[in-house]
Amino acid sequence: MSVSTDNLKGFTLALLSSGFIGASFIIKKKGLRRAAASGVRA
Repeated sequence: MSVSTDNLKGFTLALLSSGFIGASFIIKKKGLRRAAASGVRA
């Protein structure tokens, strides 16, 4: 079973984008928690 370079590029892009989405979600959660702790309402 051979994998074409296009498939490999698409797979890599999918992994990277899901990683970025996960990281931004975690950063947002931490920021909201910090704001709630300091009493600032968004």
